[in-house]
Parts: sequence; structure tokens; C-alpha cells
Amino acid sequence: MKRVKVFRNVIIIIIAALIVLGALPARSTDTGQPSAWAETGVRRAVSLGLVPASLRTCYTAPATRVEFCAVAVRVYEIASGNSIVLRKAFSDTNDLNVQKMGGLGVVNGKGNYSFAPDDWLTRQEAATIISRMMEHLNVPLIANPPEFADNADIAVWALAAVGQMQAAGIMNGTGDNRFSPQEPYSIEQVIVTLLNVYDLAIDVKFEEIADAPVPLAGFFDLDESSDLKLLAMEVMELVNTERAKAGLAPLIGMELLNAAASVRAAECESLYSHTRPDGRRFDTVMEDLNISSRGRGENLDAGMVSAQAVVQRWIDSQTHKECMFEPVWEKVGAGVHRGTDGTLFWAVLFMA
Repeated sequence: MKRVKVFRNVIIIIIAALIVLGALPARSTDTGQPSAWAETGVRRAVSLGLVPASLRTCYTAPATRVEFCAVAVRVYEIASGNSIVLRKAFSDTNDLNVQKMGGLGVVNGKGNYSFAPDDWLTRQEAATIISRMMEHLNVPLIANPPEFADNADIAVWALAAVGQMQAAGIMNGTGDNRFSPQEPYSIEQVIVTLLNVYDLAIDVKFEEIADAPVPLAGFFDLDESSDLKLLAMEVMELVNTERAKAGLAPLIGMELLNAAASVRAAECESLYSHTRPDGRRFDTVMEDLNISSRGRGENLDAGMVSAQAVVQRWIDSQTHKECMFEPVWEKVGAGVHRGTDGTLFWAVLFMA
């Protein structure tokens, strides 16, 4: 599942998949602005929806282990196109992002089933976690020993990962050719580093489909069967039903937006992502049809066989639900596509 949320009057695209943030420590001394070196990367990561709102005002502060997981889950689920379904329980936190990273095998505890969520993340811990994460994203890494002046300070269990991060250009030193393995890793460092991971993962995904035919269906030549059109209509009706329960105004169905949503559903068979198969962002499908708007959002699903199941899955996902219940939306369009193996791909586009 995927979702995108856009706030009133300002198009801020937040692409994520089933993310629930835990309580985060207060930041009283941070300036609220990223450092000059990180500004471009941070802004881009925010535009891609990789940065939770709670972490957008504390960029230079040290990151906690739970904060790292909040960004890592977004990067993994968006880049891979898959929600993390496995969970690992820890004795000292119920944070869903930590449980997901644990279930994936990317993070470990600190003994006695504890995770120490509010401990500062060290640089060598970040390198080790990212190395495991990239393995799950099928991004190849070069096995090179690290070449830092303070190699002797790097824990044995982190040496290989630090070498991989240096060889891939994902993590750099702290100056004077030092890695400073025990120093805390700042939030802006986490964001920029995981943006590098995202870019590498997307590059790998595009390489995988580069030689495959990409069916970019014509907007008005979508020869979808009538049962799929009925499913799309049912999704829109159910969305309005759920919005009414929440006291929100119903959305107006828009035929041109239905066409755009149908294109997005078809594209998801080639690349199940908020990035389109040609590399553009999801909402460019509206621009292609000259649909003007103040805000745009998208929910995706794959594999469900009924409209009720799809909408219920969005209701059960905090981020999908927030997108569907965004008060600013005025219009909606839906599309359903049946893949060559029979899988149903669902797309709903929201617009203000």
C-alpha cells in the first residue's frame, strides 16, 4: 500500500506506507534549519515524503534510534514498493517503525529484549543498520575495508559496514580523515544518508525494468473491462462513506481524474511505486491531462480482490487514512487494472 498526502494551499508530497511514529524527545536547542551542506538533500528528501513531519524542525540535533527507524521505514517502503509486514517485539518500546525494522532484521536490540529507543544513534550503528537495509533492498555493496585514520576506534562488528558505506559514498568522515564511530549521528545526517540509500535503490529498480516493455496506457484507450470500472466506482463510494462517518464532506467524482487513476493503476504493474515507470512523480499524470489543482494525493494497493478490502486496508493504515480523510480534498478519481497474472492494482487520486 502507498499513500501521498498534500496539505492545504501548499503542495507538499508525502509518500509513505503504513507508518506510525512513536513519541519523540523534545528539541529545545535546535535552530529548525538544516546546515548549509545538508540543505539541498534535506529539502529533496522532504519533497519525496521521506521525512516525518516531527523531524522537520530539529535537523542538527542528534538522532535517536527510534527517529532513525522512522525515516528508514519510509525510505525502505517507498523505495521497495512493499510494506514491511513482519514485526519484532521489544520490551521497552511499542513503536511500529522499530518493530518493522526489527522484523525485517535490520535493527537489533541491546540485550534483554530491549531496544533503547531514546539512545542517541552512533555513527557506527548507523553504518551497520544501513548495510543490512541495503541488503534487503537488493542494492549491491563493495566489500572494502574502511580507510580512516581512526579505524582502530571502530568496533569489530561495524568495520565491514563502515567500509561498505565509505566505498559506496553513502557515509563520509567527520574531517581529518576520521570516521568518529562513537559520535552521535545527527538527524540531517540520517536524512541525507538515507536519501542516498533511496537513490541507489531506485536506480537498481529502474535497471531491473530497463529492458522490459513498460505499458504506458493511453489516457482514453484504457480497454478495462466493465467489472473493473464498477470496482473503481465502488472504491469512490466507499471512500465517501468513510469520510461521511468522520464528518467530512463527500468528494466529487471526476471522469478525467478517473482516467488518470486508471493510468496509474496500469503503470503499477510495471513499477509499484509513487514514481512512474518513466521516472516522473505520480502527480505528473494530472499535468499530462492539464488538470490544475491546489493539492494532489494518491493511495495505491495491489493484490486485494474487493473494493471493501482495499478501503478497509487504507482505514487500518494511519497514513493512508490520513490521506483519505484530508479535509482539503474536493474531487476523487479511481482506477483498477488487472495484471497479466490476474493481480488487481488499485489507484485513487485525490485533488483540491
